[in-house]
Amino acid sequence: MNRRIRKRPGIHIFSKFVLTMNVFAVAALLLSYLASYIDPAKFWVISFFGLAYPAILAINILFIIYWLLRMPKLAMISGITIIAGWSVILNYIGFRESTAIMVPKSSESFLRVMTYNVHNFKQFGDKNDKFTKELILDIIRNEQPDVICFQEFFSRKRGEYNFRKLILQILETEHYYFKPSTDNGYEAIGMAIFSKFPIVNKGNIQFAKKMNWNEAVYADIKKGDKTFRIYNVHFQSINFQPEDYRYLKKVTSEIETDVESSKKIGYRLKQAFIKRSNQARMLKEHTEKSPLPYIIAGDFNDTPISYTVKTISRGMNNSFREMGSGFGVTYNGAFPNFQIDYIFTSPEFTVKNYLIINKKLSDHYPVRTDLELK
Repeated sequence: MNRRIRKRPGIHIFSKFVLTMNVFAVAALLLSYLASYIDPAKFWVISFFGLAYPAILAINILFIIYWLLRMPKLAMISGITIIAGWSVILNYIGFRESTAIMVPKSSESFLRVMTYNVHNFKQFGDKNDKFTKELILDIIRNEQPDVICFQEFFSRKRGEYNFRKLILQILETEHYYFKPSTDNGYEAIGMAIFSKFPIVNKGNIQFAKKMNWNEAVYADIKKGDKTFRIYNVHFQSINFQPEDYRYLKKVTSEIETDVESSKKIGYRLKQAFIKRSNQARMLKEHTEKSPLPYIIAGDFNDTPISYTVKTISRGMNNSFREMGSGFGVTYNGAFPNFQIDYIFTSPEFTVKNYLIINKKLSDHYPVRTDLELK
């Protein structure tokens, strides 16, 4: 009597192809984790994997869904890799319930801090207009920060675009530090810190010999019997040109690529990765010598998984990670939207809440956090 030999069910040829692609996706995810630890100046390629982390993570999640429907055990390939990087996810997504409007100014040690790249107080790519100006000023008027750090701060010496004077009036203060990068005698653009409390010391950290928009400024602020330092940071921009944004828009809408344009964008990203890593080290060295509790706020132009952010955040409280809710997107420009604006504090501060204010006025959203100085 002939017995039929039943073949064990194997992996279908398409599933074998999917499995191969899954292995590549897992490898890419592991490489993206390394972006936090490898200096772009030594091996810049890894930074591109870090930049692509959200997309790589999403691809691995799709593989999990596929295998759960076909062969559940194989879902562990991506599943374990994602779990291994769970701390990275927490820097991108806040799982806390938002308490951003629930904390009153309950003590003398309470401190409301904001950072805002105001893009010269104009709509991204547009000219100055009164409507945008008033809406930005309304945000500051409503939030009433004790300290606010501006990047790409624009002000004329007089007239309706004298933003220095307007913000001093809104905050009912006389304390500020404005460090222009460009100044023609009539109007200026640069870094600014406004405070409701006295500024007893101030300075700047110039990242390059040639003056440009990317630098850090700091102010020592006395609040009651306590003094702390705040750093306002604007790390290296990518410096995309209008044609680069047009190309990126074309790629995302039509899925068309051009080799020369892609190479040019890749080169600009590479240079920015390397410059930011050097700038981050310079700032970190300065903060480690600070005699005071300190806050670092500003536009890092880099993502949570980057070497730049990892370098700065070492040993500090990340206000988004501590109290953030939802996706931490702070960029509103033409490039894919990421979290690139941060507020970090030394351990002497407790983070009470965190809020990204969803107002599309500049190419960045304003960010604020409430702190308590122990």
